[in-house]
Amino acid sequence: MLRKFTCTPCELEGMIHRLHRANTPPIIDYIHEKPGYGNYKELKDKITTYPRNHFAIKLSSFGICTSENRCLEQVEALIEHAKQNHSIVYIDAEQHDIQERINALTDYFMENYNQDKVVVYKTYQMYKKSMPLELQQDLCGSRSHAIGVKLVRGAYLGQDRHHGVLCEREEDTHKQYNEGIADFAMQHKNGDQLLCATHNIRSIFIAKHYIRSYTLNNIAFAQLLGMGDSVTHDLEKQGYDVYKYLPYGPLHESIPYLLRRLYENYPIIQHIQLPRLPHVLR
Repeated sequence: MLRKFTCTPCELEGMIHRLHRANTPPIIDYIHEKPGYGNYKELKDKITTYPRNHFAIKLSSFGICTSENRCLEQVEALIEHAKQNHSIVYIDAEQHDIQERINALTDYFMENYNQDKVVVYKTYQMYKKSMPLELQQDLCGSRSHAIGVKLVRGAYLGQDRHHGVLCEREEDTHKQYNEGIADFAMQHKNGDQLLCATHNIRSIFIAKHYIRSYTLNNIAFAQLLGMGDSVTHDLEKQGYDVYKYLPYGPLHESIPYLLRRLYENYPIIQHIQLPRLPHVLR
């Protein structure tokens, strides 16, 4: 069952080629999240092996909690390597208690590497009450660089709800997400890029509306591997830029990642057909 949503390192090359052939390129995500596991070496190798691709990284896996300087050095080297290999880097949002540090480094990377075009994307978790203002400030603030905006609803509900920073209602999260799309469409500057990472049909409809109404070519979509495949297929057939989030790594390390993804996307879980398990495993 897990292999529907992830792939092992041995399967990675075939899956990358398959997604490119389907015109739904991957956003490659190494799912090992603990620092000190050779994450830098692993990702540098994959950027070299698969140039002209998109890669997602978590700063916690580069030790931002223990040494911001080492994290900065390693991630900056990776971004430089990605730029040389014509690749894109998405810096994921994480738990609220380290997000301020993640934002500070991401803003630094965007300022330094997005001068000509977007190489680095920042992730905005729209289930946080502060996100609309933060997004508007980033869009409208004085800057000489482009910004990459990746909109998500949020995947750390269990940890973040205790900080009192989340929307009170699910409807408020949806509203903020959809308003974030509108804010980008109306306030972006030349070179800015938006990735709508969502399976929500209404959010996708709204993004498509702005693309058509304002003749925009800087808004793309992404769905998770194994989820929302019909949505991905429809977007690709309609000519929109759409990506598949491709997590890879040893199978036993996939579980924490998948639990967050399923938690974040629980409305579509009901549409996933689970295999019938032997009685002893139920």
